[in-house]
Amino acid sequence: MNFLDFEISKDDQNRRLDKVIRKFIPELNLSELYKAIRSGIIKVDNKKRRGEYKVLAGQKIQIADFLYRKKDESVLPQINNQPSKIPPLDENSIVLRNDDLLFLNKKYNLAVQESGKNELSLAKIVQYDYDNVHKSEQLKSLSFKTGPLHRLDKKTTGLICFSQSLSGARWFSNIIKEHKIIKTYLAVTVGKIDSPQTWREKIEKSCETKNGFHTVNVKADDTDSTKAKDSLTEVCPLAFGKFEGKDITLAKFIIYTGRTHQIRATSSFHGHPLLGDDAYNGGKINSARNFYLHALSVEFTEPALFNLPQKIICPPDNDFIEFLNKCLIKLPSEL
Repeated sequence: MNFLDFEISKDDQNRRLDKVIRKFIPELNLSELYKAIRSGIIKVDNKKRRGEYKVLAGQKIQIADFLYRKKDESVLPQINNQPSKIPPLDENSIVLRNDDLLFLNKKYNLAVQESGKNELSLAKIVQYDYDNVHKSEQLKSLSFKTGPLHRLDKKTTGLICFSQSLSGARWFSNIIKEHKIIKTYLAVTVGKIDSPQTWREKIEKSCETKNGFHTVNVKADDTDSTKAKDSLTEVCPLAFGKFEGKDITLAKFIIYTGRTHQIRATSSFHGHPLLGDDAYNGGKINSARNFYLHALSVEFTEPALFNLPQKIICPPDNDFIEFLNKCLIKLPSEL
């Protein structure tokens, strides 16, 4: 019987052997997994171990090669009844990368996480890149899986962060939870927003759908709803233009709370929905995109770890800029 060696990394440290293998080879069902551990065709440093044994960085797991052959992460299950290779991560989409965090410029109409089993998502592309391209064997974890550390809608472009290590994931998640990060967006809205504004209200998830999409409800700040959560948004108009005879505004949005559809919903609530955002009363537009919303930057309010700059900027893509040009709007050089 042939065995393959896999080294335990720092991100696998102190995890149970059975849980590491379940993450590493999810195709194994539980009975196969525990039978393999009991019979010694999964070992640690060439010794039999129990499933609850906690592995240490630097140790090696030996796995029978026929078990490992069950693992095939390079092919999606099916798309339109045809096997489909996961495409490589576009190098031009990488804004910043180190061993702990990956910042990407997400493309329009690409879901961050799949809503269905057969949907291609950015998360699948990044995971494949982590497993097969970027990470060296010394840094690669058997049980750690990359993942997005915050949300962006499928139709929203721009800056999104993925974990590349357990320590990176924990740090970034904590600063979001502690509100030590400022996120800035660009959006094209209906009408003229004449002056900078601060919007304070509450957002509540809705059980209803509009045009097939789940939306949220915006309520006044003094609502007595126990389900509504605080929303705080700063809005700064940058430039004005016209689209099909209608006044529009290119605005910068700074969000201090990360509520679902916060910019889309509150813009509509204040009478300036995103142009083309039909789910929030922005109408439909004859354009390559449903609406134009771009995650421009993240800024840390305390010294950043992992040699990150205090502010990371992701300029909008050419399609966004071309649309602005059609509307007679020039993107300001200072954002």
